Amino acid sequence: MPDQNNEELRERLRHLEDRVQELEHQLDSRAGSPDPEEATDSSTGYSKKKEAARENIRSMADNLQSGEQWLNRIGIGLLLIGVAFLFKYSIDQGWLIPAVRSAIGLGIGLFLFISGLRMSGEMNPFRQILLGGGIAVFYITGFATYQLYSFLPGAIIWAFMIVVTLLALLLSLQQDAPILSVTGTLGALGTPFMLYSGSGSVLMLMAYVSLILAAGAIIYFRKGWVSLLWSLLVGGLGVLLVGVLSSSFNNEPLSSADEWMLQAGMLVWVLATWAAAVWRQTNVSIQRPPATVQLSIFWVPLWLLALMAMHWDFSADQAALLSLSLGAAGGAGYFYLDGKGYPILAFLHAFMGFIMATISITLFFEGTLLYAALAAEAVFVRYIAFRTADTKLNISAHLLFLFLFYWTLTELLYAPVSDGLFIDMDSLLQLAFIISGGILIPYWLRRTDLSLLYRICSHLMLLFWIYRIFSGLPNGQAWVTIVWGLYAIGLVITGFIKYGKMARLTGLITVLLVVGKLFLVDLSQLQALWRILLFIGLGGALMLLGYYLQSMINNSGLET
Repeated sequence: MPDQNNEELRERLRHLEDRVQELEHQLDSRAGSPDPEEATDSSTGYSKKKEAARENIRSMADNLQSGEQWLNRIGIGLLLIGVAFLFKYSIDQGWLIPAVRSAIGLGIGLFLFISGLRMSGEMNPFRQILLGGGIAVFYITGFATYQLYSFLPGAIIWAFMIVVTLLALLLSLQQDAPILSVTGTLGALGTPFMLYSGSGSVLMLMAYVSLILAAGAIIYFRKGWVSLLWSLLVGGLGVLLVGVLSSSFNNEPLSSADEWMLQAGMLVWVLATWAAAVWRQTNVSIQRPPATVQLSIFWVPLWLLALMAMHWDFSADQAALLSLSLGAAGGAGYFYLDGKGYPILAFLHAFMGFIMATISITLFFEGTLLYAALAAEAVFVRYIAFRTADTKLNISAHLLFLFLFYWTLTELLYAPVSDGLFIDMDSLLQLAFIISGGILIPYWLRRTDLSLLYRICSHLMLLFWIYRIFSGLPNGQAWVTIVWGLYAIGLVITGFIKYGKMARLTGLITVLLVVGKLFLVDLSQLQALWRILLFIGLGGALMLLGYYLQSMINNSGLET
């Protein structure tokens, strides 16, 4: 049937080409014998028309072939579903004995598999689909024979599944077909679930899974099939996750050997995915890793942390140490890969190390120490983002600063109002973070608008911090006004001396804010003596400031 369809397609292509040649002859006969220039123009026009016609033919052929491939894929999918329904229906109806049912499934698989092998053309998509479909039917038959019919020993079924897996992987290399390796890998990793009977050896399970992961990693290293790497990432994680969860909820605890074998399976998964992906990338000429390779650098350490924490029932401190170790591995990967001339891979490992270090800090510290550690990390990450100019790291630095800014704001909002000067370690750390956000971090921002936004947010946060610190004193509103006024005057002076127009403008706006507070708040809440002192003191200070600034302008030769 496939050969007949291909023959019909070739016949249609030949017919279209003959029709194009016939039209060309008709145009030539109508053209007559023009002068040389006209002949040249006509020849050029005919050539363009001829090329356009051939391009249309090629486009039609591509569309027909693409349609055939999708029809083939849909057809093989429906066939597999039908085989599964056949097994289920035969059980419900009581048809045939179990051995005959398995024989029928095995026969369908052999028919598909042998039909694929006998087809000509190693790169024929339909051939690959038939081979993959036959292997899938073998897996379905093995599952039904063991789990539903139970007339053969489990060892025979396991051996059958292993043979099918090895056959799929070897054929994927021979046929250069990723679909075969994906089908074999997913089928092999799914075999423990399909053949699960409520008991079994963890040691044998991990040995089996490690064998499959190692074989898949070798094929991925040779071929670089992204779909196969996805199968190893997701399929391997699924087996390990089920193994960890089942051991956690099992009434009988695992033996020490089983626990360490499960841990060994996790490490094999790490080597078959993260290590294999990076190793292959360093052996190819393409500098930018595929998206799946980039994902594995983050996906694998995060899930390894979760799996080990659940498996060994780690405390928060132990999980923090493990996360810090993974972060150190990311840092080591950065220095190694950067020295070997792989900047993108190096940065990905550095970014992974940053994520794991952040998780470690969050797990290990709490309260004041956590705030201090994250604030220091925010400044460090901003500096690294500025030096590397990496978009991901830049966004991460912004998000970390935004998180700390929100944390500082909530701490100031909900801090209890105490009598007296409210200064402790938390408030000093908050002040250090606000100052770094207004002075240090803007120097490491490449965009002027973002630098301005950081300075404005830090300025407003500092005003609020001053209000919360000094408002608890007797006549606290007066002290807030005094400190605000001194801060505003300092901004104006430093703006004239060093920091320029923006600092002067910020200081002047703050002066207006202080004056507004004098009239709207202080007049109604302060005693008469304090009102007199504040108005006279602030007025005199502003006059002296104006005189000083006028003198600076005159001395510099500028007009007022």
